[in-house]
Amino acid sequence: MEKINSPYESLLDMYIVEKKEGFCKIGLSYRNELTNPHGNFHGGVIASVVNTATVQGLRTIFPQGPYLTVSLEIRYKDNSKASEIFAEARPTHLKGKFFKTDVKVLDTENKIIAEAQVKSFLPKWK
Repeated sequence: MEKINSPYESLLDMYIVEKKEGFCKIGLSYRNELTNPHGNFHGGVIASVVNTATVQGLRTIFPQGPYLTVSLEIRYKDNSKASEIFAEARPTHLKGKFFKTDVKVLDTENKIIAEAQVKSFLPKWK
């Protein structure tokens, strides 16, 4: 388990489960502070793990960064009270300085919690 060196990700206690070229899997453990009134992972927390997985996935291909999120489209599929959720990011180059990342959020039972498409911009990319 690799920690992410960022204040926000540290606050949520996100961690890298797996990382290889073109793929990154981020984990997040269940805590009451991360839930909605029904005890499920909060939608904002799910969006945060999607965004973090996107950037960490892009860093497996283009480590220089920084990346800026242009748009994040998320489709919530189910809720979860599982002990952990995982965001799996698969980035691809679109055109010029733009990149697209497909992200799936799963829980410990492999249930799909959300699917997302994120468009990112790399201002310093040549």
